[in-house]
Amino acid sequence: MAITFNHLNLLASAGNEATYLLTDVLGLKNGNRPNFPFKGSWLYQGDQALIHIIESDTQQCGIGHIAFDTDMSLETLTQKLQQNATRYNVRQVPDSNVIQVFVRAGEVIFELITLDTSSQQNFDVFNQHQELL
Repeated sequence: MAITFNHLNLLASAGNEATYLLTDVLGLKNGNRPNFPFKGSWLYQGDQALIHIIESDTQQCGIGHIAFDTDMSLETLTQKLQQNATRYNVRQVPDSNVIQVFVRAGEVIFELITLDTSSQQNFDVFNQHQELL
């Protein structure tokens, strides 16, 4: 099983200092972002999306989640989570083949593990989870 870093998600107000630091000082560039139903931006280094900023209308700021990619099947992943009585939420990124599994790890941080629905087995398991919601 391989796991690689995907991105870090930050919650911040519009026009925040973090965006200035990441773009103007460190040189990350605004880039393509899926059509999520909330405001935000993706900051890239070259072709790699590194930071996903979600604009918050409240004073809530900080880390939203850390995202990893895995080659583990969705069925295997959800079985492991269920065996450990770990709560999770399965979603699909709009207009893509990416399945997201959000897992709360403690009080502070969410981890996001992404899988690809181009695997028919992953897609079938994803559809089963949608029926349970």
